[in-house]
Amino acid sequence: MQYRGLNELREMYLKFFETKGHLRLPSFSLIPQNDASLLLINSGMAPMKPFFTGEQEPPRHRVTTCQKCIRTGDIENVGKTARHGTFFEMLGNFSFGDYFKREAIAWSWEFLTSPEWVGIDPDRLYPSIYEEDDEAFEIWNKEIGIPAERIFRFGKADNFWEHGSGPCGPCSEIYYDRGEEYGCHKPGC
Repeated sequence: MQYRGLNELREMYLKFFETKGHLRLPSFSLIPQNDASLLLINSGMAPMKPFFTGEQEPPRHRVTTCQKCIRTGDIENVGKTARHGTFFEMLGNFSFGDYFKREAIAWSWEFLTSPEWVGIDPDRLYPSIYEEDDEAFEIWNKEIGIPAERIFRFGKADNFWEHGSGPCGPCSEIYYDRGEEYGCHKPGC
């Protein structure tokens, strides 16, 4: 895998999803527009809520963004984990009634593992799914080819997406194994 900087990775991600027919939108304001359920935009999908609920017609049924976010709901984890921050950019690809899990999973895998994109060694990637999401498990296992023992089922705290009121649901994430030296040094880590 070639080293890439943040700006290069951001641009690669957005270009990748443009090749899949997504419209690139700029980051929305950090102050939610017409959404009293949030004080600040805390996720890439938060500004898309009117499109998901059908209140507004999206500019296209496939959209990709790099959304600036401020997260305070899990602030007690900032500095304690490598995956929590207060101000960050969240890359996202969104479908408003166009595609669903099968394409989202396949495209995320293609972007991460394909040599013409990021080129990560697939053996270092471990997907997680919501504990009850057998459909996502089957896609990862049967279609992408990930062995069952490398697919992790997590509960609501880790694999269920919701912030404020509005659209929510189970999610799938992909973890990168940085090596034994970064592990917790406990059996089964």
